[in-house]
Amino acid sequence: MEEENEGYEHFYDPTSHSGFLEDKLRNLRRNLRDDQRRYCKIGLGRGSSEITVTLEEVTEGDEESAKQWITVIKRMKPTPENLSSIKMGMEKTYAHRRFWITSQSPTVADIFEHYPRFIDMPYLIDKDFGEMFPGKADLFLRKWEATIVPKLLKLAALEKNVEGPPQPESAESKCFTALKMLTHYLPPTASGRSQGWSKCSVKSALSYILDVKPTGTSINSLLESPETATTVNQPCLVSLGHPSSAVQYVIIAATDRVVIPLQDEGLTCSLDKLFKLYWVCNLAYPLQVAAVFKFMEHLYGMQISGGKRSRIMKQTKLQVL
Repeated sequence: MEEENEGYEHFYDPTSHSGFLEDKLRNLRRNLRDDQRRYCKIGLGRGSSEITVTLEEVTEGDEESAKQWITVIKRMKPTPENLSSIKMGMEKTYAHRRFWITSQSPTVADIFEHYPRFIDMPYLIDKDFGEMFPGKADLFLRKWEATIVPKLLKLAALEKNVEGPPQPESAESKCFTALKMLTHYLPPTASGRSQGWSKCSVKSALSYILDVKPTGTSINSLLESPETATTVNQPCLVSLGHPSSAVQYVIIAATDRVVIPLQDEGLTCSLDKLFKLYWVCNLAYPLQVAAVFKFMEHLYGMQISGGKRSRIMKQTKLQVL
């Protein structure tokens, strides 16, 4: 051994992380079952193991600390004086929250009961998504209006049977027309149809992402609508007014009686928030628009979940991208 070495590098070299002991431990780790690992890869509930998030199991001490911080988050209102404490509490409870959601699969109502600040501080949804997928949180915002919408509008100009203004003027109108075109080109897959799906129009399928309500509709009345509660189980967007001039967007989970007002955000930011909510809460996509959400996965730079992709989806990606 050279003089600068300590004499035990054959067994373990801390610089190169090599040696007999490290090789032995690496081989042992390869043969561990999932329930024996300290860091577990847990699927996110979409019938696919392709997209996973590595989580660290929460120790007893961390569990107690997380419960204390959850109490703080619940009690503190989002005033300017409390914002820093709330953000710190969300950071301190992140590992506990992810492990709880992915292992226990709580409902949206349960999640927001423990973390009500997701409702009055929706940007915390972006924060959690960014922790789950580092560097990907703003990719949809960067690509959608600048790259995808113009190409979808070109396709819309060639269509004669899709409703929508031929030359939309506002950015909101363009985004809404592009969303309709994407829903038109990415209908439910054949596998989805065999699971209780019935044929529906583009307008009906679109309602599983965005439902348009008349101007002046109160937010409180959204949960009282029997139509919304019976037709859409998963969270969706609601536009209070037509998207070309909508005053406000909200996310509604009617089954869980949860409504998240999105302040002054436009349709693009609202779509971004809805997609992230599905991942933060570990929710399955609606079958009627699963292909649209999987296309959005591509824009976020994520591996497409769900195994086989429909042929129409592959063709649409080639046309649009």
